[in-house]
Amino acid sequence: MRGTALAILMEVTEDGAYANIALRKALGSGNWDARDRAFVTELVNETLRNLGWIDTVINRFSKLPVGEMKPFIRNLLRISVCQIRVLTKIPPHAAVHEAVELAKAQGYAALSGFVNGVLRTIVRTPNEPNLPEGNWAARYSYPEELAADLIYWLGEEKAGEFARNSHEIPAVTIYANTTKICFDDNVKPFLNEEISGRVLADGFLALRHTGDITALQAFKDGLFFVMDPGAMWAVHALGLKPTDTLLDMCAAPGGKSFASACVMGDAGEITAMDIHPHRVRLMEKTIRRLGLKSIKPIVGDGTKPSGDMKYDAVLLDAPCSGLGTLRKRPEIKYRYDGPDPALLETQRALLESAATYVKPGGTLVYSTCTVTREENIDRVRQFCKEHPSFEIEPLPALPDEKTIPYFTEDGCLQLLPGEYNDGFFVARLRNHEK
Repeated sequence: MRGTALAILMEVTEDGAYANIALRKALGSGNWDARDRAFVTELVNETLRNLGWIDTVINRFSKLPVGEMKPFIRNLLRISVCQIRVLTKIPPHAAVHEAVELAKAQGYAALSGFVNGVLRTIVRTPNEPNLPEGNWAARYSYPEELAADLIYWLGEEKAGEFARNSHEIPAVTIYANTTKICFDDNVKPFLNEEISGRVLADGFLALRHTGDITALQAFKDGLFFVMDPGAMWAVHALGLKPTDTLLDMCAAPGGKSFASACVMGDAGEITAMDIHPHRVRLMEKTIRRLGLKSIKPIVGDGTKPSGDMKYDAVLLDAPCSGLGTLRKRPEIKYRYDGPDPALLETQRALLESAATYVKPGGTLVYSTCTVTREENIDRVRQFCKEHPSFEIEPLPALPDEKTIPYFTEDGCLQLLPGEYNDGFFVARLRNHEK
């Protein structure tokens, strides 16, 4: 198990892989039981969540800095320190022993003594260095540039709240397919021996002890799909009616299209577009499982408008820096290098194209899963300045502040990561063109 976790961590830190994809690939093959799968997942993600502080611990007790170590040794020490200082439920001697054996097994016998010495010294001094409580950037392993930008975007207090909440282990949340079942907050409609969890507002459920959810009969019957509750606020912003037509411009993996179909009673017309054919095929597979009839998935480049087709509502969930998803993708914070000009240009081009699809009087919703001003409020303000027929409209509803942290600016909604939701930005624009 530790060898698998180490291999995945190497892929992420040395080769630029995404942890969720690398984990899915590694754990999708072989006969992994639920307990071992959970251990590997936790070890990889907790090492990444705490990477900055873990490196501080290693540097405190190693004469050779982390950055000068061989990649294998560097990452072996990282997962070992995570077991000793972060997870804590693992006996320290077991973590040290396994690290030494891994070093020997992978051809690093000559360095096994170094590994043993560093880790045993850390075990002997359990309270040094302590996790810093007053400095949230150090406590939650935020690089200096990202920490400074978070303060610029959110202010000191909300930046600290963002970092603290993004450090939590996320629950798996699912949305009930209301075209097949009646969901009530006070009733657990498909909870049985297969599924346990907490019923949330808005048709969502936070699962416990998930294992492989695709093996559940409720999954096979199309009674639910995986979705983040924060993403639902982009769907709410659309204000959909059963007779509406909707274009979801960057639809894959499709959650917002599926949720829109549920909101419309599967009676409207939804075009779910994505530029990647393989992702469109995956949407088609889910649509069949859910039994939805109103969604037409197509391959298309959202930056290039085609034809004269107009829609009552257009949803642009734009590609973004993804900083709102750090609970699930902690490695993103170490790759941040300031606002990406190419990404900002893509967002601009997509908004330009989206405007051409909106009927006069229709609604355009722009959303991201990040918190940067450049990608969010600044992008929307610039668009409205260049397209005077579009104006920002306040959202028809706002979240419950007791369950979801958020703030609004110019009528736009910025969700911060919460107990059950990622961070999302949502802006609702109305086309006042005659």
